[in-house]
Amino acid sequence: LAVAIGRVVDDAIVVLENIYRHRGRGDDMQTAVISGTREVASAITSSTLTTVAVFLPLGLVGGLISQFFLPFALTVTFALLASLVVALTIVPVLAATLLRNVKLQLGPDGEPRETIWQRLYEPALRLALRNRLTRWGTIAIAFALFVLTSGLVSGLPTQFLNAGSEKILSVSVVPPAGATSEEVIDRADEAARLLEADDEVTLTLGTIPGEGDTSFQTLAAATAGRPQNSAIIFTRLVSSADLKSASDRLKAALGPIVRDGYSVSVEETSGFGGSSLSLVVSGADSAKIAAASDAILTELAGLADLDNLKSDLVRAAPEIQVQVDPNKAFLLGLTTAQVGADLRAALTGSPVGRIVLDGAPVQVDLRLDAGSLDSAAAIRELLVGVAAQAPLGTIATVEEVETQARVTRVGGQDAATITGTIRSENTGAVSAAVTERVDELRAAGRLEGVDVSIGGVTRQQNQAFAGLFAAMAVAILLVYVVMVLVFNSLVDPLVIMFSLPLATIGAFPALALTGRPVGISALIGFLMLIGIVVTNAIVLLDLVEQLRHKGMATDRALVQAGRTRVRPILMTAVATIIALLPLALGFNEGSIIAAELGTVVIGGLLSSTLLTLIVVPVIYSLVDGAKVGVRRRLGGRGSHAADDDEPPVVEAPAGT
Repeated sequence: LAVAIGRVVDDAIVVLENIYRHRGRGDDMQTAVISGTREVASAITSSTLTTVAVFLPLGLVGGLISQFFLPFALTVTFALLASLVVALTIVPVLAATLLRNVKLQLGPDGEPRETIWQRLYEPALRLALRNRLTRWGTIAIAFALFVLTSGLVSGLPTQFLNAGSEKILSVSVVPPAGATSEEVIDRADEAARLLEADDEVTLTLGTIPGEGDTSFQTLAAATAGRPQNSAIIFTRLVSSADLKSASDRLKAALGPIVRDGYSVSVEETSGFGGSSLSLVVSGADSAKIAAASDAILTELAGLADLDNLKSDLVRAAPEIQVQVDPNKAFLLGLTTAQVGADLRAALTGSPVGRIVLDGAPVQVDLRLDAGSLDSAAAIRELLVGVAAQAPLGTIATVEEVETQARVTRVGGQDAATITGTIRSENTGAVSAAVTERVDELRAAGRLEGVDVSIGGVTRQQNQAFAGLFAAMAVAILLVYVVMVLVFNSLVDPLVIMFSLPLATIGAFPALALTGRPVGISALIGFLMLIGIVVTNAIVLLDLVEQLRHKGMATDRALVQAGRTRVRPILMTAVATIIALLPLALGFNEGSIIAAELGTVVIGGLLSSTLLTLIVVPVIYSLVDGAKVGVRRRLGGRGSHAADDDEPPVVEAPAGT
């Protein structure tokens, strides 16, 4: 709704301005309301339908984009349709009530006086339409601007989604294999104290899975190849903090934590899509996978914009294995399962009863001191059995071995995942650099026998961009179809479509000047521009067609329509731009789509509005002249088109 505010008033502005214009030239209230609304009804209906049409492909994109932006598209669609109904019904009624005392603004000749916009715009339009040279010169200037501004695209950063305004870091304290939860808690408390000593840290929240915990944090640790009792400390910073510098500073401050096999990583958690990069290394030979993973980690370590590089390829960890001899266990009246149950009860405890303390029942569990069972030798001496007891070592083999704690398979093959945090806003450039380094390793023969695929935010970004580009193509086709139905012509809508490239003349410089990246938010802004930009051309050419059907020559109709429509076109554009300014300036903290979207729409609408008023009439004039030439070659008659030999354009009455 915040994005749609400026657009939903456009239809009402066009209707109200046209009614006001009729009242200003002396029409009675009923005539002004009926004629003023009728004249623009077709234009605002077609312009609203084209804007609505651009959002239809969002439901066909699928995936994250469709799920995330479909509610946004539906909200804007219903808001625009409601605004169209209001503009055609309620606004004329209100105008009939509130515009009764409009002051007539007539000149000495009895015609409405020129506005400042007409005095500025009309000479420029007449100059552009003067002859074939000025017309093609206008097209050349517009094309040159399009080419120059399009050159800015290569220098713009690319990003999946904006990180938003929340400044939160995730600090992981990873213990060595075999560390107890109590030891991890002590080390995490030490890390939290170091974090809280920083002036920009406002809050820390640490979590550590308990023994036997199967929470999401435990599963995430297992997926990343970390011990399941790794600690995570969420750290909130002040709103003015720079995440990149704060991450470097806090990682350095946590240096004392990195000892006795412990490691620490600091990652950004802001943003819907995150900023993680992942590479999946898969193959049939686990040794080659390990070698390739080590080579990639070493190669990527030289990239300054990648941090927290690690592989989930779990190394061997110590484990105590107990192999029960069934025959020896039978002599004690035990089975292998019973031995296992005794061992579990000794290690984890078992309930033995309940007692009452201070009037409240309390369950009592009995278990051995974990500190006395810290080696294979101690476990061998553990007594098992009920009727007859014996040390575990007499009926079982107990030994400490190195085992692979986890094996990952992707597509039926062993695999390892290398992950890292992208610290630059230009995720596209970092992804390209990673791809280049991997290609260099493959060319050097160091990735033989393995496949490497890129995932994480890079894959999300590529899929989202491809989906939105397809949505834009479908949106342009739908807009053209709607205009063909409205204008009952295949050629005139093509003239209007020439206003679309004019939007990029302002959109790309706007992103470059503000330093904002091309991401999903910006692409949604370009999608909106497809519907918004053509509305100005529709409002203008709809009146041109009306005047030509009354017998007016093409150039005269273009000048007269321009004089009449310049004010509502500028009013609607300014209203949309003003409504989007708070979003583009970032006043709504927490929004992940507003800033880039607002920047694109404001820049694109500004350039397209100013250029549409000149370029679209020129293209219309050239196309109409071409149609006249074709008719003449086929032996037909020319229409109202003016050519280079036509006498100078004579100004028509402003109220016509």
